[in-house]
Amino acid sequence: MTTRVYLGHLARDASDRDVEGLFKNYGRIREVTLKNGFGFVEFADAKDADDAVFDFHGKEFMGERLVVELARGDRRRDERRDDREDRRFAPPERTEFRLIVENLAHGVSWQDIKDLMRKAGEVTFADLSKERDDEG
Repeated sequence: MTTRVYLGHLARDASDRDVEGLFKNYGRIREVTLKNGFGFVEFADAKDADDAVFDFHGKEFMGERLVVELARGDRRRDERRDDREDRRFAPPERTEFRLIVENLAHGVSWQDIKDLMRKAGEVTFADLSKERDDEG
């Protein structure tokens, strides 16, 4: 069971201290890693990570509605794994299922579409249409 939590739709000006304050009552935090609009929090205990996901997914934080999920995959790359087996950098596999989303608002990103569709199941790929501005 993982102890890492993924944070999406994180305010761009959120600091490590802000995130630590958000999760301060959820057990010992080992590490906070923030990028531009997303980040990861590693807890000492997997139960604390589960509780944080349950309580904070979809909640408002610093003007943004957070996406909070258990992180997928290993934090550090397994050195024994053959590079050809590493799917993280390979193009997505096309499945038999495809969905066209129309009438998108101006400014919607492929990540917004992917986050929305994740509610229905696993999303292997999301993109915006090159031909139409309101389609993805």
